[in-house]
Parts: sequence; C-alpha cells; structure tokens
Amino acid sequence: MADDEVGAYYDASTRRFLVFGGSGAALAIHRGLWPEGADTAEVAAAHVNDLIRARAEEMLGGPPEKVVDLGCGVGGSVFHLARVWPQARFRGITISAVQCRRALAEAAARGLAARCRFAEADFIAPPDAAGGPGADLAIAIEAHVHAPSAAAFLVAARRHLRPGGVLVVVDDMLRCPAETLGRRDRRLVARFRRGWRLGHVPDRAGFAAQAVAAGFAVEAIDDLTPLLRLDRWRDLALHAVAPVADRIGLNRWPLFGNMIGGDALTRAYRRGVMGYTFAVLRVGDDGAGDAAGPAL
Repeated sequence: MADDEVGAYYDASTRRFLVFGGSGAALAIHRGLWPEGADTAEVAAAHVNDLIRARAEEMLGGPPEKVVDLGCGVGGSVFHLARVWPQARFRGITISAVQCRRALAEAAARGLAARCRFAEADFIAPPDAAGGPGADLAIAIEAHVHAPSAAAFLVAARRHLRPGGVLVVVDDMLRCPAETLGRRDRRLVARFRRGWRLGHVPDRAGFAAQAVAAGFAVEAIDDLTPLLRLDRWRDLALHAVAPVADRIGLNRWPLFGNMIGGDALTRAYRRGVMGYTFAVLRVGDDGAGDAAGPAL
C-alpha cells in the first residue's frame, strides 16, 4: 500500500474516528478492550495502554526512559503513558499530516511538548529521519499492518531500539496461515485489507517466525480477542450495508472503505479467522535476539 494512500486515508478519516469512536479524552483510534469493571468507552480505550505499561515495566525492570510509538495516531497512547512515566521522553511517528498536527497541538496544550515529540514520517524509514534510534520501548497499536510486510516492519522497528529494548505490537492477526483459509474467509481478509488500506495481515505463527528472523526474542503472544465487543449496534448495521458498498465500488472513498474493512474484520473475528493479538518482543542485550519463544 502506497504511503500517500495510507496518509490520505487517515487525513480524511481521523476527525470522524475521534468524533464517533467514543473514546473521548483517551484520543484513541484503536479498538476498546472491555475487561471486568470497564464501564465507559474511554476506560476501554485506555486499557491497552495499561497492559503495555505493565508488560514494559516487567520486561525492562522499571519504567523506560525513551519510548517511540510507531503509528501514533493523534498521540492518545503517548499522552497516557507520559502521565504514568513522568520521567520518560516520547516520540510518535505517523504518516498522516492531520494526525501529526493534532498530536503536536495536544502536546502543547497539555504542557508535554518538551517530552512528547511527533513527526510526520514513514515508520519503516530509517529512524534518524524521525527522531533517532535508541529507544527502550517501541509500541505499535493497530499500525504495523500498514507496512508492506511483517518482515519489513520488524526490521525497521528493531532499528529504533537499543540492545535489550522491547517492542509491543497490538494488532489484528490471522489465527492460521492465509493459504489454509477457505474461499469465503479469504474474501473476508481481502475486504478487510482493501477497506482499511493494509499492506499485509500476518498470521501469529508467521509473525513470530519473522520476529526471530529480524533478531527478536518472542516473549509473549497473547490473545486479547475475548476483551473485544463484537455486538455493537453499529457493527450489526454494517453487516447489511458494507457488502453492498463494496460490490458497487465505494471502497475508494475512505468513509466507505472504513465501513467495508470494519465489517469484514468483525465477521472474520466471529468466524474465528482473526485474533486481536498482543505480542511482546525483545532485542538481546548484545543486540541479538533469542530464537526461543512461547507456544502459539
């Protein structure tokens, strides 16, 4: 997927995502997670940030000093983590000019501009082009699938990290290799990719193998799918509208593309094709990974 197409998609969609996504002050463009006790969409949107905080501190032995968000949106996760890690410095990278301007404005309004910096850039470009390498922690929430492949993303992400650094990827992944899917499920995945302007959709085992090849140790591959809500009224309404919109060629407009991709993803989740995945990877202290990893 060409960078300008992805950037244009988010330039056209970001305001709508924030207005109708329901996350409020969380400024989240990712999906909400609903653990026991979550009672508002804002709490649900922030939950993934809490999971990242806990796992990062566990892996690093304490709060990180330098964090990079690869595909940062308007900075929602950066600002959340900046509150809980007041000594850390952050940089966010987004391909969208609209998102970058909003993130910079939010950082200034919150008094965080000195610690939270944002760049309009391609997150798989050399890190010097977007703030420099050497991060303790890199995160990518529903963003890495815009890269042309998992391998391309992972190689680039490793360049952002210091030896011993941690990468957390939260994203939609196939539960089994694409070549094993039936025709109906292959069509769903194709609609999902087409609608949301995705460069690839990996399967979990393939992603883990690519991570090892890129020099990471795979510390965890967790399934967050049970925390999603797949029965919202708008999801049910899209089941009737989105396939028709796709058939008549409305996908080229971002509004309809989002509807088409979102409906396909929800259907794929319900059919057990997709899993919302929380992956924790680590670069070895000598700069090399370890092939060992958890069972998938």
